[in-house]
Amino acid sequence: TSVVVSWMPPDPPNGIITEYLVQYRRTDTSSYISLPRNTATELTRTITGLTLNTEFRIRIWASTVVGAGRFATLTFRTDAPPGNVMATVLSPRRIRVTWEPPMTIVTITGYTVVYNAVELTDSGMVPMITNTSTDINGLEEFVTYQITVITEFGGTIGPSNVAVAIRTWSDVPSGPPNTIALVGTDPAMLSVTYSRPVRSERNGALTGYVIRYTRVDTGELQVVNVSGDDITPPAISGLVAYTNYSVEVAAVNINGTGLFSDPVSGLSGQDVPNAPRLLGTVSINSSSVT
Repeated sequence: TSVVVSWMPPDPPNGIITEYLVQYRRTDTSSYISLPRNTATELTRTITGLTLNTEFRIRIWASTVVGAGRFATLTFRTDAPPGNVMATVLSPRRIRVTWEPPMTIVTITGYTVVYNAVELTDSGMVPMITNTSTDINGLEEFVTYQITVITEFGGTIGPSNVAVAIRTWSDVPSGPPNTIALVGTDPAMLSVTYSRPVRSERNGALTGYVIRYTRVDTGELQVVNVSGDDITPPAISGLVAYTNYSVEVAAVNINGTGLFSDPVSGLSGQDVPNAPRLLGTVSINSSSVT
């Protein structure tokens, strides 16, 4: 039987970490076994050859050039992990996890469910569940999570299951495109560029954009639909030359249209001028007539 133990660097480290030392022993003995030292970047260690259904204790030190610091300890059992762990998506931000109790010779006091996002730095846990199911809420939309269940035996933990991966459902984009920029290009045209919403606000694969533009002096509103994930669409044409327009942009996925950006104003492109406007009368100075 083998286990994998992982850890995070000390905070604060009080210097530059140079290595880690991992030791372990059975709790019914007093002698620790030392493993080869980990480098400063190696934050996991696999311990093999352990006896099944047995309690062990691990301790881990970090070192700087000054020496080793205080150690962290963990007590665990080598019982079987929870069985038949399953995850079901209930909504874009909610997953239900179910499992079966492991085979063990000691009393189970609860379970801890751990979840980690693959694409984002979103993780957490649901501690000390006494039944064999739980709902995880407040997750990110359209993100793959890895789910593990750990058995608790009083102050001792057991092994977790092999991580179960599941992706939450997509949802309407919860944020607008960013960095909207307008440039008056060819006559009576306006070029619009933008960047995609931040990744955590896309909530799914983007399928298009909606550009909403308003002639400022009249309030006339027009809409342009952009297909595909195109952040440099063709310029808006058919505008009144050298006129101020207000533009807003929203992202679209299969669930619908998200939030519009704050309006950005810009002038459409210049064109050749119209004919001068005559005043309607001609003033003649009679003294100049011969």
